[in-house]
Amino acid sequence: MPASTDLDTENYLRPFPPKAARLIVTIYGDIVEPRGGVLWMGDLITLCAGFGVNESLVRTAVSRLVSTGQLKGEREGRRSYYALTPRARDEYHMAAELFFGPADDECGWILAHCAGEARQSELMNHGFAPAGGDFYIAADRPGLPENGATFRSTALQPDSTEIKALLTTAFNLDALSRAYADFAGQFQPMAHILKEDLDGHSALLLRLALVHAYREIRLNDPRLPPSVLRQDWPGSIAHRLFAELYIGLSAPADDYIGQHLFNRNGPLPKNTADVKSRLNSLVKRSRPQPVW
Repeated sequence: MPASTDLDTENYLRPFPPKAARLIVTIYGDIVEPRGGVLWMGDLITLCAGFGVNESLVRTAVSRLVSTGQLKGEREGRRSYYALTPRARDEYHMAAELFFGPADDECGWILAHCAGEARQSELMNHGFAPAGGDFYIAADRPGLPENGATFRSTALQPDSTEIKALLTTAFNLDALSRAYADFAGQFQPMAHILKEDLDGHSALLLRLALVHAYREIRLNDPRLPPSVLRQDWPGSIAHRLFAELYIGLSAPADDYIGQHLFNRNGPLPKNTADVKSRLNSLVKRSRPQPVW
């Protein structure tokens, strides 16, 4: 791969090199999960090397992912393959909905009165924020735990200054806003690279860098209703930029996958129903959303 693209890849990942386990999760989520969940270890090592992560770190990270139940190893002759466990595939599919699914729509709220540090921590890991005392609040999205006394709620004055101030503080929206704005500033120059005749390897590494950076922010987004966010919310810009860049990189990247990456049965398929579904959804996401 040309040195200039190596430099571009490095510029799009902060810190560089990335943590090996997190990078492997990105690789499996973007490339492997929608193509059956199995990848040859040699290909995983090669992909990670493109981000400055050496073989020793990859093998150590894979061992940890096996011990935590995300991967399982399979051998065929002298080759080792690692597959996502069924539980991990379910988790990866749910996460993919956040990156490739439709834009967040309007929703109500969930209020939970919950005592106990462990149960409160679980709430906060699923997008709840403290609202005073033992009360926690979250946007009413699927998959939330029901810890403590849980209520479904509607804001009587959703546009009020008091509610917006409460949500900004509780969910630390200023920090989230900066993260999305930084992402957009960091990856906007990638649009110029799309005008070049990118080889498939370079396109795939750039797409992985894009997904890796976006994933770190999106998984920490509480997915509040658009109507309570400010009209120039940087997340909307970041979402559209992610969609446009992902679409632009995918043709050469997927060609490379279909020719050079392997599972036990041969090359990974270039396209699957899940791959096509992701791209079709992103085409819709790349269009401007209504202003609330």
